[in-house]
Amino acid sequence: MSGLRFEDILIDVGTDELDRVTGYVEFPYFHKQIEVACDEGVTAEYVAQSVRWLSEVDEALVREICQYALYYLQDELESTSKGELLDEGIQNIQEPLEVLRYMEFGSLDIKVPREPEIPVLNLSGGCDWQEDEGLHCLIKNGHVVYMGSWNDEDVWDERLLDDDNYLFNYVLYPKREELRQKAAGG
Repeated sequence: MSGLRFEDILIDVGTDELDRVTGYVEFPYFHKQIEVACDEGVTAEYVAQSVRWLSEVDEALVREICQYALYYLQDELESTSKGELLDEGIQNIQEPLEVLRYMEFGSLDIKVPREPEIPVLNLSGGCDWQEDEGLHCLIKNGHVVYMGSWNDEDVWDERLLDDDNYLFNYVLYPKREELRQKAAGG
């Protein structure tokens, strides 16, 4: 793959205000283009590999993403009064894939990898239930390791799945009550 250039992979290549290489790629599962931002030091070869991983997103992974996004939504509806401001349908979702009507991924951030052979995706976008903070999804080895509001989490941070992150990482949501009691000392 030597000699590969960003222009060979990305559409409308440019740089942003942070001097990151940017462009667009097709997100095949959703049949749409999303923005790509590559941190300094990311090679075109690694971008090509990341785009390949994006193209391998399948329904099983999307279902996993949707389940955690649904936990995020449910928590917002339970802990705030936002439900009164949202479409009635969003409050009555029965099937996790239905949450896709209320969320979307708009960007893929590519950071310098710690282990380039391990597939990772750092996706962010928007959702109707948390318009200000949006949606952030980190995927490593084909599984979601973080789902929640955007807060610049690092997919390589092994602490993402630590029990004490149960309040903001919706991957831990199914164990939330157990973890809450554990944190309270009970």
